[in-house]
Amino acid sequence: AKAAPVKAAPAKAGAAKAAPATAAKAKAGSKRSAKAAGADVLDIDVRVTKDGQLVASHDDVVKAGPTQRSISRSTLAELRTLDLGDGWAGPRKNFPLRGKAVRVPTVPEVLAAFPKSLISMEFKVTGGERSMCSLLRSTKRTGDVYLSSAGDAAIDTFGPLCPEVTTTVTDAMVPIMRAARQSGAAWCSPVPIGQPPLSNGSTFRLTKSSVEWNHAHGLAVFTWTADSEASLRFVATLGVDGVYTARPDLAKRILNRA
Repeated sequence: AKAAPVKAAPAKAGAAKAAPATAAKAKAGSKRSAKAAGADVLDIDVRVTKDGQLVASHDDVVKAGPTQRSISRSTLAELRTLDLGDGWAGPRKNFPLRGKAVRVPTVPEVLAAFPKSLISMEFKVTGGERSMCSLLRSTKRTGDVYLSSAGDAAIDTFGPLCPEVTTTVTDAMVPIMRAARQSGAAWCSPVPIGQPPLSNGSTFRLTKSSVEWNHAHGLAVFTWTADSEASLRFVATLGVDGVYTARPDLAKRILNRA
C-alpha cells in the first residue's frame, strides 16, 4: 500500500515533556498556563498507583518538601496527602504554591479540565492499558488523544485493546524505518505520528531530509524538546508538524513566521 503523504501545515506547539522540573508541573493549572501561552497540544506522562488509578506524573517518586512517595507503591488516597507545592521555591524563592493544595492529578481530572484539547499521553509503566481504554471510551475522548509508551510493552498491549485510538511510532519500528530509508525499499507507516528527538544532547540530529522522508511515507513528525530561541528557530527550518516545548509562547511566534 502506498502511504498518504503528510500535507504541510503550521507546526503545533506542544507543552512539553521537558518542562522545567517544578514540583507542581503536573498540576492542571500549569497546563492552563500552557494553553494560555499558545500550546496546541498538552502532554502528560501516565503512571499507575498501587490501587490501579491512572495519574499524570513523569516520575515515580513525587516530593512535597522533605516528604516523598512512590506512585507505584502508594494508593491514590496516600498520594493525595502530599501538597506538591510545599517544596517548590519558585523563581523568586518565595514558595508561591505552598499551602495551595497542589495534588498529583489523575488522568480523568486532566481530561475533564481540558475537554476540547488534543492531549499527548505517554505510558511510563505497564498495567494501566485496559483502564485507559475504558476511560477514553467512557469519556468519548478516543479521537482527541494520542498515546506512546516508554518501551513498547504498554503500547503493544494498548493498541489491540483500543484500535480506534491513535498511537505513535514504537521502538521496534525505528530500525525498520532506517533500513527502508537506507535501501529505498517500499514502506508504509502503520501509525500516523513519529516523535523523534531533536538532538542527542549536544548536537541537533533531526534533519529536513529525514522529516521529508517521514512525510512521504505517511508520518507526521512531532519532535522534542526545543526550549531556546535558537533551537526553535532551527526546528522552524525542518518542516516538522509539531514540537514539544516548555515555551509555547515563543514557539508559536517563531513557527508562525516560518
